[in-house]
Amino acid sequence: MRLWVILAGLLLLVVGCATSQASADDLPVGDASRGAALFKQSVNGAPECSSCHTTDGSTLIGPSFKGLSSTAATRISGLSARDYVYQSITNPPAYVVSGFSNLMYNQYAQRLTPQQIADLIAYLLSL
Repeated sequence: MRLWVILAGLLLLVVGCATSQASADDLPVGDASRGAALFKQSVNGAPECSSCHTTDGSTLIGPSFKGLSSTAATRISGLSARDYVYQSITNPPAYVVSGFSNLMYNQYAQRLTPQQIADLIAYLLSL
């Protein structure tokens, strides 16, 4: 019985380590112009960002990305703007903006390549 408890604990540890989030540091260099195009298009069945978010300050389903670079840097203590945006794309329920519900499509990490995610981050932080 004790062996089973130890094995179960080890299995949980291995699974937890294997599924941990990568960070924005693992991404290639992003290109804001490619990110701007991606913002307005569906990729691999994932909805386009612009279907829920604007860049002009108006609100659709989700918050606007106008001024995101300055707001993202202050949202979570100890988390850079780049890491905040990365987490918001790859793990939407991690940080939900006050006044909004967690309705964001949660498969971007699986549908977008690391390059596409980096490009989107570069674009969003250029706003």
